[in-house]
Amino acid sequence: MAGKRQHYVPKFLQRGFLSESNGSGDGAERTWLHRQGSPARLVGIADVGVEDWFYSRKGIPGEVTLDDAITEFEKSFSRGVKELRLSDPGTVIDPEHAARTVTHLVMRTAHLRKTLSIGVTSLFQEIESLFTDPARLAGMLGFSGPALASSVTEAIQDSAQKLVPAGIPAAFSERLLTFVMRERGDEFASQVAAVLSPLLPGLSGGLGTMVRDSHNTMIAKPLDDHGWVGILAGFTWTVEAGADLILPDAVALSRAGDGRLEALLFTGGAYATLVLLPLSTDRMLVGRLNPSEPVDLSTFGVEAAAACQGFFISARSRDEDGVAATIGSGPAKAMADGIAEAVADAEKARSLAPSEFAPAVPRQFEWEQFSYRVTLHDFGDDVLAKEYADVLQAVVGTLSRDIPLQDLDGVTIAADYPDALAKLDRGDPDLPPVASGALAYGAGVAMPVTVLRDGKHKEHLVVAAGVAEGWTSSDPAVRAMCLHLLVKMLAGIANSSRFGEGTTFKPDEMGRELHLSVARAPSKYWSAKHAAYVSPAEGTVYADLVIDSFEHAKAEIAFARSRMSGPSDVNDTFLVGIETVAAVLGHAADWVGHRDGLAEGQPFDGDDLPERLAMYGLGSWITLFGRDLAACYTEEGALDLNVVTTLSRHVERLFWSLGLFCWPEGGGVRCSVTEHGLVFGELPLLGG
Repeated sequence: MAGKRQHYVPKFLQRGFLSESNGSGDGAERTWLHRQGSPARLVGIADVGVEDWFYSRKGIPGEVTLDDAITEFEKSFSRGVKELRLSDPGTVIDPEHAARTVTHLVMRTAHLRKTLSIGVTSLFQEIESLFTDPARLAGMLGFSGPALASSVTEAIQDSAQKLVPAGIPAAFSERLLTFVMRERGDEFASQVAAVLSPLLPGLSGGLGTMVRDSHNTMIAKPLDDHGWVGILAGFTWTVEAGADLILPDAVALSRAGDGRLEALLFTGGAYATLVLLPLSTDRMLVGRLNPSEPVDLSTFGVEAAAACQGFFISARSRDEDGVAATIGSGPAKAMADGIAEAVADAEKARSLAPSEFAPAVPRQFEWEQFSYRVTLHDFGDDVLAKEYADVLQAVVGTLSRDIPLQDLDGVTIAADYPDALAKLDRGDPDLPPVASGALAYGAGVAMPVTVLRDGKHKEHLVVAAGVAEGWTSSDPAVRAMCLHLLVKMLAGIANSSRFGEGTTFKPDEMGRELHLSVARAPSKYWSAKHAAYVSPAEGTVYADLVIDSFEHAKAEIAFARSRMSGPSDVNDTFLVGIETVAAVLGHAADWVGHRDGLAEGQPFDGDDLPERLAMYGLGSWITLFGRDLAACYTEEGALDLNVVTTLSRHVERLFWSLGLFCWPEGGGVRCSVTEHGLVFGELPLLGG
């Protein structure tokens, strides 16, 4: 029966690395043991690569333990290793025999068990960190990005199918559940983290036993059941001459292509091209996928030391070489890289997939001199016109250094703002007159109008006289407010110049009906962000407009609903919803852009908008809308159409709050109108 001290690097393999001179004259088998941070020691091989009860505990009488089985198997196996060691350089070895030898010796090592243990423990710690960090968990599941992870999407699709018998179309419930998860995902992730936090430490307690049992199960398998035997049997094997070789605790090393040598199982079987098993200080068993590949063993000692987990042995002290200092560096780096890559792959789930559109790269402009005209439409004189022109020149001249304003055709200032819009020369008789489009809750005061000049589309800014008067006001607050509006309008023109060409896309059936309501939101977000510094206090104006526009939408949709002749007479109500929700989204984009344009954490008037929207069930929605708008623009400044094309789901979200419900059906869009909107309440506590 095998004893308590069980070798995981067998003595018959270590005998190829015995010290040339034991010094004591007692004939004991000794070798030089090297560990990181300690000087080499001359020790008996009975004390190297051994651990108490490594494979199995003491068995009951008559029981054959795993260590017993290994001991019995290696009585004949050791003779095969000895024959390999005594082979002449260049001897060709039977591939099946070589593959079985390498696989058995590698599978039984503590190096493998420690690697598994460190890997499982580290991965579990990373998972524990991930699942107890609400922000990271939300990111992995896609809650903090423009698209949910595929696993979440699949679960939603399954849930949607289960609601069909209840009369809820799967196409609608899928969209609803998706938006709920995106909008309230942070809360969900926080609850998951709160539930898992007290459980995970207990789950990790048995990892050591689990790894040991798994390793022993692997060792106990018949050799031919290991995939590596089949892989390595396809190599060409020879015994080659070496000099001053060492035996790492990993036993055999492998390499993929031109990569570094590493512990055999660190190299994927499909990629391994070279395998090295030191047999003695002067013999190496070499396996090559390509028989003609040259093998250079001159750097083996350095690479083998780095591939060790805890030690290596050699026939002499290698302290003067300094190689022992690198012990453990290879496995540690490989493990860290592997875990980081695995977790990174999981966290990439939030990225959009598949990406249908390449980002719209902003047009490049060289700064150049350009001209524009300033016109007083129906008031003032040349002196006043020059005064306003000087203000405009100061603002435009400064901004044009950073944003493209070459497409600015001119500025018209009018006491009768609607009249100036209607009578503006657009340069093309086929272009219709323009109206402000302001809804009942507000009044228009400034807007850019597309015109045609010398065959080129440009933008002409029409401004109400009251705004222009504010540019030179003695009241700092009024002056900041009016200049802020000017900068925002100019930034909007610049954004149109950057992305005005080549940004079209083919929408799906829902996008065809809804996207126009949100099409201007990215531009409004961008321009508000670039103007925020001029007047931080404008946040309260934007916040009030969001609330006013939503109340207006409620009233207008209720009125349109009251005029419906029946459930199928939804067209007029739908059109009212499209118009009024577009206004809400536009003001919301202004508010979000203004917030993002200020310094991080900077308080501003109107920053309580999420709390004010909570009464409509939209407090979390405005946060999500802000994330999606920010994601429309990449770090490189390009416009990400893969995000832009999904913004119409925010039209749907506001529709639900207003009692309008739409979903794709039969290649078109089906709509239903109800008296009460859908208000998202708080998420129920998990397990409550």
